[in-house]
Amino acid sequence: MGEGLTADAIQDLVDAAEREGRARAAKSQAIFESAREAAGVASGDGIDGGETASASWEEAVGFVADRAGRAARLADLTILAQPGEGSADEGGELLNEVLFRSGRPLLMVPAGATADTGAHVIVSWNGRAECARTVAAALPLLKTAQRVTLLHVGEEHPDRPGLEALRIYLARHGIESEAVRREAEGVSVADAILAAMQDCGGDMLVMGAYSHSRWREMILGGVTRHAIQHAAVPVLMSH
Repeated sequence: MGEGLTADAIQDLVDAAEREGRARAAKSQAIFESAREAAGVASGDGIDGGETASASWEEAVGFVADRAGRAARLADLTILAQPGEGSADEGGELLNEVLFRSGRPLLMVPAGATADTGAHVIVSWNGRAECARTVAAALPLLKTAQRVTLLHVGEEHPDRPGLEALRIYLARHGIESEAVRREAEGVSVADAILAAMQDCGGDMLVMGAYSHSRWREMILGGVTRHAIQHAAVPVLMSH
């Protein structure tokens, strides 16, 4: 057994971590302010009831994923970069914590995405509660889309709302849509969804997240995990 760290050594580690945290916060704030100014967005907390967008910077001490997951509960939408190599959220911990802790919708944006995305939205539908919750959150985006395609892979479950029921629901909100059905022949459901996205020319995907347990998907794989790793367009999802 080796000797443990001395109190001074532990304090040195804590001090170094705090210095690194302050440096990362300062760098992040500089990037935030630069992006805000470039977009012409005013600095403010948005509580004055104005019609124009505003943005404010906040800092908190703690684990990033945990704090972000809680803060997102009072956000209409959380926008995060797609996890992956070179990303600050390489393993996807931040994205998953926001999905599971917030109860709110999340928009995952891959590198290279443009601001004009959302002209053709693909809704991946399976009739489950997670999917219905995401569709409800997506209504403002669906109303402004030029085209909405409803996608179902495989056979519809007899005890869940199908594509036609979803089409009628959206029509009641003034949203026209078309239905596309695909079979997952020789490929996974996740691959079939992403292939349909490409075939249909969609530039945004709407889907429920983790219909199965997160641990099952992490071990065995699943639609959500595959989409997080491989989607080439922004993905709106909620759990």
